[in-house]
Amino acid sequence: MIRSFDPLQVFMLLATAFVAIPLLVRTCKWLIDFDAGSDSRSEERWIFFRQWLARPLSTAAFSPSSRFLSRRMVRAIPPGTRRVIELGAGTGALTRTLINHGIAIDNLLAIEFNPSLHRYLLRRFPGLTAVRGDARVMAQLAEVVSFAEKSPVRAVVSGLGLLSMSREAQYSILSSAFELMPEGGSFVQFTYGPAVPVADEVMRRLGLRARRHGFTLWNLPPASVYVFTRDGESGLAPSRQRDLPRSSRAAS
Repeated sequence: MIRSFDPLQVFMLLATAFVAIPLLVRTCKWLIDFDAGSDSRSEERWIFFRQWLARPLSTAAFSPSSRFLSRRMVRAIPPGTRRVIELGAGTGALTRTLINHGIAIDNLLAIEFNPSLHRYLLRRFPGLTAVRGDARVMAQLAEVVSFAEKSPVRAVVSGLGLLSMSREAQYSILSSAFELMPEGGSFVQFTYGPAVPVADEVMRRLGLRARRHGFTLWNLPPASVYVFTRDGESGLAPSRQRDLPRSSRAAS
């Protein structure tokens, strides 16, 4: 008996193959290049992919940001910015682009929570101030505070997965970032989602505005870049979890 096929099933099978086969080929290529030592970006991708496999819930993506997304984020930084803090630096894809853009390595501070990726950053970028710590409490980390006090930090760029974080975590990160910057500072964030990756309640509480800087299709997955700024002096005290309403602390 000849079995009939559901057109929808056939379509889903072809779509899955269309996505899975290129990913498999690219992963194999990364492994081959890594073993051969022929491409530093292959090493970067392989290390990042292994960390994603080990910690899928705490890693925003399974591949480092593409050069297209990194360039888009750097272009979102206000002109004339000389001193930058990078959150979730990972394997340094955005770090490299920031340095190539003209940010001197001693004017750049990277924060990375993952110990393996933090060690990789130190090896890859001699002279870079790379802090292993939690971005939620960065305004309390001695190295970060010292860096911000030496000269004004005009921008914080983030590779963190804010969209998947609780409101409490979003609040802590953004509040700490703006606490470290003078008035007029910018927080640059990418997202794989279709809208602003920060909860409306957090935006209101911190007096933030969000502007969509652009979109890049040539990233895996495609991503948008947003720039967050603060509406002057909001009169808020430094970031503290107790400042959030109970409903926000319970949300996830």
